[in-house]
Amino acid sequence: MGSAVRGIRTSVPTTDVLTVARDLLNDVTRLRPGQHEAMEAVLERDTLAVLATGTGKSLIYQVAATVIEGPTVVVSPTISLQADQLAALHDSGAQAETLNSTRRASSHGAILEDFAAGRLDYLLLGPEQLAKPEVVAPLTRAGVSLFVVDEAHCVSTWGEDFRPDYLALAGVIGTLGHPRVLALTATASAATRERIVAALAMTDPAVVVGDVDRPEIWLGRREVADDEDVARELVALVRPAAEAGETVIVYAATRRRVEELTAVLGDHGLSPVAYHGGLAAKERTRVHDGFRRGEIGLVVATSAFGLGVDRPDVRLVVHADPPQRLDDYWQEAGRAGRDGRPARAVLMTYPSGYGVRRYFAAGASARPSDIAAVVEALRAASGSVRPSGLSAAAGLSAARSRRAANILIRTGAIREGRDGLTRVSDEPLDDVVREATELVEALRIQQETGVDLVRRYAETNDCRRRLVLELLGEEHPQPCGHCDSCDAGTSTPATDRPFALGSAVEHPEWGVGTISQYEDDRVVVLFDEAGYRTLSLQAVHDRRLLVEAAAS
Repeated sequence: MGSAVRGIRTSVPTTDVLTVARDLLNDVTRLRPGQHEAMEAVLERDTLAVLATGTGKSLIYQVAATVIEGPTVVVSPTISLQADQLAALHDSGAQAETLNSTRRASSHGAILEDFAAGRLDYLLLGPEQLAKPEVVAPLTRAGVSLFVVDEAHCVSTWGEDFRPDYLALAGVIGTLGHPRVLALTATASAATRERIVAALAMTDPAVVVGDVDRPEIWLGRREVADDEDVARELVALVRPAAEAGETVIVYAATRRRVEELTAVLGDHGLSPVAYHGGLAAKERTRVHDGFRRGEIGLVVATSAFGLGVDRPDVRLVVHADPPQRLDDYWQEAGRAGRDGRPARAVLMTYPSGYGVRRYFAAGASARPSDIAAVVEALRAASGSVRPSGLSAAAGLSAARSRRAANILIRTGAIREGRDGLTRVSDEPLDDVVREATELVEALRIQQETGVDLVRRYAETNDCRRRLVLELLGEEHPQPCGHCDSCDAGTSTPATDRPFALGSAVEHPEWGVGTISQYEDDRVVVLFDEAGYRTLSLQAVHDRRLLVEAAAS
């Protein structure tokens, strides 16, 4: 293997990786497709691994951290996921700690000092913690050798659930001397993979993409007319499973919706438990732990529930509202059947549900006047400005200044580091605002057309599994035989494919794009500026609407 980088051994034979895996697993034959490849890759270079839910992604960083000399930082999006990971690390004999709001503030300094002094192998924390200079400074002293971003699709997420501190991770990685970076996720389309690599400033990364299919999960839809119909159909779906003692997760779009549906199911004699970000931390922990231990069998939740919860016996996942993106849907549906036994994932589809998601898609917006105010405030400052100070200096609410700053970070006009926000661009104000406004519009289009793709999935009579898997970059021309379309005999083999999946094409109006998915007589293309667009293959042939893009 290559030369040593930050303590990595100059020659690490394959048998060493397998030996470490055997020690951690007690049975090396349990290694799954993609795990071994990712383990070897991260010993040499930054690595993005996209592997199906339940394939043991955490084992990859445990093996890598054992072989690579030096401590490991693991960035995880939720406290519940951190708790699961901590338990697994302790079971393997590792010295590990978490740094989050469940720990007394007075203990944070001692934990960081233990990590800096080499008394801990792992530190698990959320991206918000890494926005604090008092956290990053001890990590710099520790000589971090491996920086893991778990559930890395969160880096590219934009919308109502976006967490701006993810945008600062590249700066933190740079401050730490660019240790080896390992990004892990269960679902990421080609476009999402590119955004993850760019957002984390990964250097010449290996991209390991496993088979993300979950053939044990039957896929289906329920068409409903309105909210009242959703309630009736939800009870009809959930009651038989719950009464049979099966574990069920119901996903809803908002906190209010979670409470409403929890009440509906309770009124029909079921015993649902609600989970969303508006609950007290103690209640969220109670629900999470009770579900993990098998004491709770029916949860109604927002999308935050389930990250990292390794409950193998979930037999039914219902989306009472459409998700924001098909990537999100596959991630959440994949929480069913992790034991490999048959399970079901059902999406309820109704017109007004997509209106809600389109409204959320507008959450990426920032007004041109707000963008200008933030730029001017930073130009007037003598140095870096903390986000709270920026809000006051720009004369904006915290939410509006944060949205504007997020956009400017994405365009490269400003930078966020451990000391706060700093202007980078010296371009004229009008040019900076114009570039940022163009990005706002591009993000809005991508989000809204992503919602349209979810609707296409819900309304298709063709193979549902093909639609999802091809969006995620897997060739899947034949019907799956395990969805409601295949059951009804309406799925058809996709034979007319003028361009390979993932290939770059050009359209006379929408410019350069990437072939994302084929369905029956149509092709879906993700354009850089116009988002997802669906074209008739007949029109593509007759009017030469798509041509192979010239190499850049």
